[in-house]
Amino acid sequence: MKNNQRKSHILFIICLILFIVHQYLEKIAKVKIAVFDSYLDPLIFMPILLHLITVERRIICDNPMYKLPLSYIVGYTSIVSILAEVIFPVFTHRLITDPIDVCLYIAGSGVYILTQLPLKIEIQEFQS
Repeated sequence: MKNNQRKSHILFIICLILFIVHQYLEKIAKVKIAVFDSYLDPLIFMPILLHLITVERRIICDNPMYKLPLSYIVGYTSIVSILAEVIFPVFTHRLITDPIDVCLYIAGSGVYILTQLPLKIEIQEFQS
């Protein structure tokens, strides 16, 4: 497995664990942490979604090295933002439009994009 795929899997696992722990705390343990309740789910949603879409595309395209193009990531982020912050609140009063959530979707996508970049570590030797 390449380093970028490993970083993407690690990000996915971390986001999934955060999501499960948060849902447990909120729904079962009845622990309310306002910042997490408001902002954690939008932040970790895009890395989870983009990772799952990438895995699906790798299977369908039969290409284990497939990476989502930047235009797809921007498209998926836009679709999620419009659905979650514009369309869904029209149909239910339990959901509200929050521009900060859009920023968090973008930030989550940005973190996912960073996992796709090659890791370059350059060591410079200094001679005296």
